[in-house]
Amino acid sequence: MAKVDKDSKKELDTPREGAWAAAGFAVVLVVVGLPVWWYTTTVYRAHLPYSTIQELSQNLRYHGVGVTVVGATDLAYLSDLDKQLKPMRSIRFLLSQRRPEKEELTIIRTSESLYDLDEKLTASALVASGTLAVFVLSDSDTKVLDADNVTIAIGRHRLIFVKPEVDVKLLSSVIKDMVINTLASKKADGNKVLHELKGQQRKEAMRQIPTEPGYDVTITLMVPEPQLISVNWDAKKAVSDYLKPLVKQVENIADVSIRSQVLYMTGLNVSPQWSSSYSHFALPEEQLPLTINAIEAKLGSYVRTRPSLHFVVYIPKVKQSPLFIHKTDGTPLEINSFMVPRWGGVMIHNVPPLNVNASYPQYIDLDTHWIMTTVLTHLHKLLPVPSVKNEEGILLMEPRESCKLADWQLDGLARARVSSYLANIRITLQSLCELVGEISNMVISDEVGGWVWGAVEEWGECGAATREGRLKEATLYCSRSFMQADAAFFHPSMLALLYFPDNQKYAIYVPLFLPVSIPVILSFKVVFGLYKKQNTPKIKND
Repeated sequence: MAKVDKDSKKELDTPREGAWAAAGFAVVLVVVGLPVWWYTTTVYRAHLPYSTIQELSQNLRYHGVGVTVVGATDLAYLSDLDKQLKPMRSIRFLLSQRRPEKEELTIIRTSESLYDLDEKLTASALVASGTLAVFVLSDSDTKVLDADNVTIAIGRHRLIFVKPEVDVKLLSSVIKDMVINTLASKKADGNKVLHELKGQQRKEAMRQIPTEPGYDVTITLMVPEPQLISVNWDAKKAVSDYLKPLVKQVENIADVSIRSQVLYMTGLNVSPQWSSSYSHFALPEEQLPLTINAIEAKLGSYVRTRPSLHFVVYIPKVKQSPLFIHKTDGTPLEINSFMVPRWGGVMIHNVPPLNVNASYPQYIDLDTHWIMTTVLTHLHKLLPVPSVKNEEGILLMEPRESCKLADWQLDGLARARVSSYLANIRITLQSLCELVGEISNMVISDEVGGWVWGAVEEWGECGAATREGRLKEATLYCSRSFMQADAAFFHPSMLALLYFPDNQKYAIYVPLFLPVSIPVILSFKVVFGLYKKQNTPKIKND
């Protein structure tokens, strides 16, 4: 009898021990396994300033430009000018007035020419970067303007000289053209504004190159028949005389590197037709895109990540000389060159007829001045540099070095680049926030987080500097913010293809956890049943 009781007790303990073993396994899985799995699979994400980015994106972006009117003008004149200087989309004019100082009056009355007056008043007035000063000359002091028969004279620096009876509408138009390239301003406002442009304006806006911290400029001389023509051209000296001063001048705005190369046995893939009306070969404008397709692959031997600008000087073949570009109406272009949007330009340099009695190759000198001034013209339009329309009564003083920019042009270029930078920074950081929000398991390292915080801080400082008219500081802030935002967005860890979508994660984890979790759940059921059975009171039968 005792042996039977002992065996029945052992049979009752066996399922109980198994149930408690399963329960212990479940506890270990829940208490140890799940925390370890959670810790090892948790994605590290540095905190990002989402609210600050949203706030800065909604702020108005405009440049404050100080305009000081110097002269004895009445309030009506100033009020009329203020009305004409209506706020542009990205410019707010801050108009003020003062009377000329004694030293300035002396300079005005003793200067013999406008250029002399501009240099001396610039040194005396000390007009700050990013601002303009309009000197309204009295009737007795307008002899320097009368000598050139002008009513508005634009100085080499940041001064404008006008007569008292100047048309205020014309003056306001000149000031607007000086402060920024209008098309660059509209382009920075986004594609919606850009699509509103039509015809030639839209073409010119699309022509401008993207705003980047630096550019690589390549000047290529193409000689398709070196066995017949040997070109004498000192490209190094030409670059040093014409382009290096400009590169030095804009070094605080953009880093520009220049190189030159010569391509032999390479020609343009075009078929010009002989024009009996002009006695030369005519290259129609519609064939111009074909020229780029033929030579672009041969210009890419120098590969870098920065945007490239190509300026090609082409020497026509002997059987196609002289060669001139013709407009759609059949008339030849005066400059015999064309510009390619966001790419560069091509110049066709005709050479004198070869002497059939002389030996080959025959040596030819190129017109360096024509080549380099054409390159500068194309470069100004691609960057873009502001310019004033050539109208009657307006005199534009050329800088001492013709290859350099005037100070107001340099300011206008900086404003255009700052506006473009601000638009790019906003788009980049907003896209980064959307990407991080869409991919919940994307890693945000401290390095990426630091770049984003730095970009946002510099972005805020740049916005404040532009509104207050501190152009130099705004240029520095926006370039640093752009580089940090760009580095964060294009960091290798921020590539969306590196991360699995949520549905793929479920496909991986379900086959792994389901077979393990079913026995654990069943063991809990057994444990709960034993516990319930143990706590159920037994009923004695008499």
